[in-house]
Amino acid sequence: MNLAIVTRPMLAVVVLVAGVAPVAAPLAEDSVLMRAMRDELARSMAELQLEDAEKPYFLAYRVQERTYGNATASLGGLLSVSEGVNRQLLVELRVGDHSFDNTNFMAAGSAARRPNVATLSVDDDYDTLRRQIWLATDIAYKRALDQLAGKRAALQNQTQVKDVPDFSEMPPHQYDGRTDGQLDTAPARTLARDISTAMRGRAHLSRSEVRVTAYLERTWFVNSEGSEFVRETPYIELHALAAAQAVDGTELEDFVALWAKRWEDLPAPTVLADRVRAMTKRLEQRREAAHIERYAGPVLFEGQAAAELVSQVFGPRLVASRMPTFENPAMQRVSARYRNPFLDKIGSRVLPRFLSVVSDPTIEAHDGVTLWGRQSVDDDGLPAQRTLLVERGILKTLLSTRVPLAEVPVSTASRWRDAPLPGSLFVTPGRGLADEELREELFALASERGLDHAIIVRRIGSRSARLDWRSGGFGGDGRSSSVEPLIGAYKAFPDGREELIPIAGLSNLSESDFRDIVNVSEATSRHDTGFSPSIDGGATWPVSVIAPALLFEDVSVRRPMANIPTPPLTPHPLSEG
Repeated sequence: MNLAIVTRPMLAVVVLVAGVAPVAAPLAEDSVLMRAMRDELARSMAELQLEDAEKPYFLAYRVQERTYGNATASLGGLLSVSEGVNRQLLVELRVGDHSFDNTNFMAAGSAARRPNVATLSVDDDYDTLRRQIWLATDIAYKRALDQLAGKRAALQNQTQVKDVPDFSEMPPHQYDGRTDGQLDTAPARTLARDISTAMRGRAHLSRSEVRVTAYLERTWFVNSEGSEFVRETPYIELHALAAAQAVDGTELEDFVALWAKRWEDLPAPTVLADRVRAMTKRLEQRREAAHIERYAGPVLFEGQAAAELVSQVFGPRLVASRMPTFENPAMQRVSARYRNPFLDKIGSRVLPRFLSVVSDPTIEAHDGVTLWGRQSVDDDGLPAQRTLLVERGILKTLLSTRVPLAEVPVSTASRWRDAPLPGSLFVTPGRGLADEELREELFALASERGLDHAIIVRRIGSRSARLDWRSGGFGGDGRSSSVEPLIGAYKAFPDGREELIPIAGLSNLSESDFRDIVNVSEATSRHDTGFSPSIDGGATWPVSVIAPALLFEDVSVRRPMANIPTPPLTPHPLSEG
């Protein structure tokens, strides 16, 4: 298996000359696609104007060109395979000026702010590309005028509490990250089929499958300010998923999830198969384990569980997304419920004083392993940067884009797709305990509460790894909490004994509970996970989280409250004879 990407030196140029109209110098080895984008942008900025209407003051084109291969297999047989190439154009067009334009507004009856997206030809035919870009720009311009008129009309009967610009001004930036490499997608089907074979003959499994996604995405960007970039993102994702029913019928799931940028960065197929077999063994053990009804007391989150806890609960609060102005004032009041509470906590303590948090997309690797958040430029065309989010427990800022908020007026160059997202997320302890010392403190806290045991959590379900993508929780009802169900939890006793819990949920753990973390380990570990900017989940983006083990003094753990499905009436065919 080989990801044939031959790297050549990258070109990065920042233009910082004030008072001079930006003129884009062609990127090295200019392409037909970039030439078509640049030429149509120049024509639109010069000529695009309806009579008695305003011209665009800002225009950007972003094309995502993806060569992909996807394969899903079960028990050694392929279920689906798809391969191909596609291009998608996103047009960002603004009418008005930086202080007030057509964006950050939602008309009545609009379910969402619709992006201006169009499909582009994958053939490098200049005339065809110009025509497609022209039509998409025309639609975006007419829509922008309607939005601006609607926004002005709505605000005639409303008073804006905070006068915040709609768009921030930034110096232009140019970056060329092309390698002219190609991605061999054929290994996706072979790997999915071979790894899924490792789950054959497991009578306790009710469902199983392996999904492998591989793509090379080139993002082409140009805007009217003079920014341009070409960025390459190779992406390989493997999810081995399995489900079983406990003796009482409770549905259980588990997974193996891996991300890589090259095929050779993945473990050998024999190692992957061993991990999958270990996962099915965990499921078998959980089927026979005894449930806990309810527990309230100290809980220690280790390894993957600590990283998932940060990703699912604390991390989404580090993102600053601006709520739109609604045409319907009643919707404005409803939207206030979804406002990030951390916007009001900048300068306040949100973690213990011995913890700091940094988002850093500029770091290539951690302990010799490539980090997922590594990027050179964000989707606004800004050079990626390190952002100190929490320093010694105090919230310093939030991740943001060029859409300013009163609390976060300057972009942190964190736009990925259409939302601010972290690069690699580092939770760094200023002090911590050795593993044995941390366990001693765990049991001391349990003893103070009259408990003969405590809870240790080593694995939490992932939002990016579900057998049923439509489900509201991972093998249980995870929706009563912002955390997916606990799939690797143990009753731990001071004498060293541990009793496996088949599945459990956390009751209403929130970002505010992170202020009361009692202690952490001195060592940190790295885990890749799917990060969503929403506390309620949704679309995820892979990030690397580096975090210590986290000890909470008071956490409620309970058995999932979902109805238990009836087990099959007849035994699994493989269990007979």
